[in-house]
Amino acid sequence: MGEKSTDEKVINLGEARLRAHDHIVRGTAADGQLRAFAMSGRETVQEMRDRHHTSNVVTAALGRLMMAGQMMGAMSKVDDELITLEVRGDGPVGGLTVTANNRGQVKGFAYHPNVWLPLRPDSHLDVGGAVGAGTLTVIHDIAHMEPYSSTIGLVSGEIGDDLTYYFAESEQIPTSLGVGVLVDVDYTVRQAGGFVIQAMPGCEDYVLDQLERNLAGVRSVTQMLEGGMGPSDMLAHLLRGMDYRELDAMPAQFHCGCDKDRAARCVLALGEREMRDMIRKGESADVHCHFCGASYRFAPEELEALLG
Repeated sequence: MGEKSTDEKVINLGEARLRAHDHIVRGTAADGQLRAFAMSGRETVQEMRDRHHTSNVVTAALGRLMMAGQMMGAMSKVDDELITLEVRGDGPVGGLTVTANNRGQVKGFAYHPNVWLPLRPDSHLDVGGAVGAGTLTVIHDIAHMEPYSSTIGLVSGEIGDDLTYYFAESEQIPTSLGVGVLVDVDYTVRQAGGFVIQAMPGCEDYVLDQLERNLAGVRSVTQMLEGGMGPSDMLAHLLRGMDYRELDAMPAQFHCGCDKDRAARCVLALGEREMRDMIRKGESADVHCHFCGASYRFAPEELEALLG
């Protein structure tokens, strides 16, 4: 057999498989003065839509918040940290809740998932109108530590603007954040993705000026995705001329850790007296997970078994 050509490329199948699905890319630019994250999230948002049967505008609103949560989770260096984003507004959706970890996993739900609103005059989904005026709360929860949180008023209800303001106001970090969800005519998720670019301490003004010029030419995340860009392409484009360097990538997905064992613990929390009463009446106990839509039913004989 002949020797392999030195010009022949070796394909990393694991890397190719990762990037063929939702994933988050992490990188730096300007000699470490900027850190950056970008992600593709179509499969993640589609699974959320399938589980919660969300309307178009709620798919966009909750999808944006979920992807922001995934990228914020990816910023954490603590393995067991959970990031929870809570949006509460006076719009018809009522509220959105998302929880993400630092492994690209996210779950979330909307208070009222079936809200329908007319399109805005620019033909875009009216996410701000669905959310309304209200607050955004970011909660950091680390095992064996007291959770800490920060709450700000919503700027627009469009999610991206609100989180950009959160970073500037609560964490004092200059941040550019964009998230977008494009819903197709058949209500499926056509595109979903986002990016976060942050200035590190000591970042020089000329770096921020260059970043501002680069961002000025970007209309939307979904337009970049529609143009065939993946997360790596988006960061290379947004950070062009700034010596962007990719560090690593991780898979991203919708994931809820609920199962029947955890549901059983919820049933046991009812107390023996309540459970005995249900058994006597021949009633089942039902547990519903708001985050993923799963339901667990415990028949009277299963309640008896739980009580031992």
